[in-house]
Amino acid sequence: LGALGATADGEGHEDRITGLAVHRGEGGGLLAATASIDMSAKIWRLGEGDDGKKTIQELHHLEGHAARLSSVAFHPSGKFLGTTSFDRTWRLWDTETGTELMLQDGHWGETYGIGFQCDGSLVSTTDFSGVVQVWDIRTGKSICHFTGHARRVLCAEFSPNGFQLASSGDDGTLRIWDLRRRKAVAAVPAHSGLIRSVRFQPGSGEYIASCSFDGSLRVWSARDWKMVADLKGHEGKVMGMDVAGDGRSMVTVGYDKTVKLWR
Repeated sequence: LGALGATADGEGHEDRITGLAVHRGEGGGLLAATASIDMSAKIWRLGEGDDGKKTIQELHHLEGHAARLSSVAFHPSGKFLGTTSFDRTWRLWDTETGTELMLQDGHWGETYGIGFQCDGSLVSTTDFSGVVQVWDIRTGKSICHFTGHARRVLCAEFSPNGFQLASSGDDGTLRIWDLRRRKAVAAVPAHSGLIRSVRFQPGSGEYIASCSFDGSLRVWSARDWKMVADLKGHEGKVMGMDVAGDGRSMVTVGYDKTVKLWR
């Protein structure tokens, strides 16, 4: 990666940013989306000017939610963006025009996590009442919901196989749901603190990684849900993580103001 540093700045939001997503299009172009406490989301184009300097251009300012936003996620095609909010709704937006395409309620608590299935036909949303909802994006209808978490559910991630969904949150458990049988197939006591995010290995989905406020990054086998690695290095909470596209490395960010790369 070489030396890391900011190479471009964009005029941001009026309040704290709560979510970030990036999508690389077929032509290699990059789009970014941000969610904020200011009740809006923004879509940005990341590029390069004639002088070779990196640029950030605001494309759309998405307004409509009635409370602070929680998360944003791009549809696999890049044509749509999903947002969640404390107003207990999630919305779908056209990334080309910035138009709101869908508004869905149905959660009892503040809506937080959002994630799309690999083929883009389904989307999952989570809330602070402990519920995970799965929606058919073509009809906008909820096809099933899962309960079992004792507290807030902060994220839900589809497996690359398309029929498994992993969720996590305040209760420190990692729950695996089978969409075909519409039931839990595993409940793993993964961490002693809040689990901030989970990610399946891209492509094969052979493992799933989770990071937590207990200061650890852990890796679990998707065959038997047993832990295969317990990685520690942050001094305090691990605030987020992601897995590289080749599945061979992971990156984490911590409350200790550090970014760590794991291989």
